[in-house]
Amino acid sequence: MNAWTNWSGHVRASPRRVAKPTTEAELIAAVRDGEAPVRVVGTGHSFTALAETGGTLLSLDALAGVVRADANALSATVRAGSKIHALGRPLFDAGLALKNQGDIDRQAIAGAVGTGTHGTGPTLGSISAEVAGFRLITADGGALDCSSASNADVWSAGRVSFGSLGVMSEITLSLRKTYKLRERNWLMPALDCWRDLAKLRDDHRHFEFFWFPYADEVVAKSLDETTEDASPAVTSEQMKTRGERVTSDQRIFKAGCEIARLVPSLSARLQRLFSKGATGGSSRARWSHEAFPSPRNVKFNEMEYAVPAANGTDCIREIAETIRAKKIATCFPLEYRFVKADDIWLSPFYMRDAVTISVHQYAGQDFKTLFDISEAIFRRYGGRPHWGKLHTLRAKDFETIYPRWEDYRNLRRRSDPTGRLLNSHLRTVFGEENG
Repeated sequence: MNAWTNWSGHVRASPRRVAKPTTEAELIAAVRDGEAPVRVVGTGHSFTALAETGGTLLSLDALAGVVRADANALSATVRAGSKIHALGRPLFDAGLALKNQGDIDRQAIAGAVGTGTHGTGPTLGSISAEVAGFRLITADGGALDCSSASNADVWSAGRVSFGSLGVMSEITLSLRKTYKLRERNWLMPALDCWRDLAKLRDDHRHFEFFWFPYADEVVAKSLDETTEDASPAVTSEQMKTRGERVTSDQRIFKAGCEIARLVPSLSARLQRLFSKGATGGSSRARWSHEAFPSPRNVKFNEMEYAVPAANGTDCIREIAETIRAKKIATCFPLEYRFVKADDIWLSPFYMRDAVTISVHQYAGQDFKTLFDISEAIFRRYGGRPHWGKLHTLRAKDFETIYPRWEDYRNLRRRSDPTGRLLNSHLRTVFGEENG
């Protein structure tokens, strides 16, 4: 048996085989012939049990790199196992850049696409929304090229499909020309944030805020395009190293998390201290792929829901008020971001502009109470969960929040009639526990 855990250590698996294909032919054989359930893993940054299996675990680490880039067409095809931090420089060298990114760049691009990973910006969709096409290896070993012009139903559904329709081998992304961003961080009273939120959203290409719920101020962050000079772009290896560096700020924060775990009554005081000290980030202009990510090396578990944009402030305020009222011990802030609507069947942003609210809990600390109270509030506000982050929803719940739910389930059954790609988590999600 092979022991595997996800990044936070919450999800554990003992697959009988770990396959590491180096070519598409090897990937096809592993998907077709591997012991079921066949699941795929990138860097394990999903907190749900998407990759858990006692059968075959596929690592796409060796299927990485840019296949081709077209600066005129503003697109590039990349191998599915490419890590986001390793794509920035080769795309930059081709004169191209992702339109948006999240604040973590450790994920494999297929995992980010498959779970609807996103950044912030009211005019910008998730990474999945910028997928112009992909090559999919199906459960029977077939290979489909999917786009709006070919296998269009699989493309429409498969851009957010978390490995339930097949395993992506290549992904074609819609991009833009290289650009620079200037970052700004500042502390502002929470009441001012609610009053000015629409203006802050519209005045910046990217705006988000972090709120330690026991504090009365929020940490605001903006990124805006600039023509200012920037340092030469760093290498992919330098980006990898930068993301793994443990800074003094992170060491202090981890120590605070440990204190809160051991002495929960100190959570409120620690949160207020962290809030005051959270605005010391760089404000220099950088190339976009260097400006988006921040090192995140204090491990946590996470729940995130996308709620209709109009419901966002009421939702996050109720979560914070409930945390305070119930005196829940936690050190992490709530995170608030904006995402544009898309037309992907199981995207949390399907046919509606949304805000996402993320709730984190230190990996050494029990998250059940915090996540249970947060999820109940999310659901009252019409939320849809991020597929890679913790939730307790089942098929009957998804039926009510996704108009194309039954269409997706039917397509999935046609793509994988024997359920080779379904682990126990996905059988629960799709209501096929007895399949």
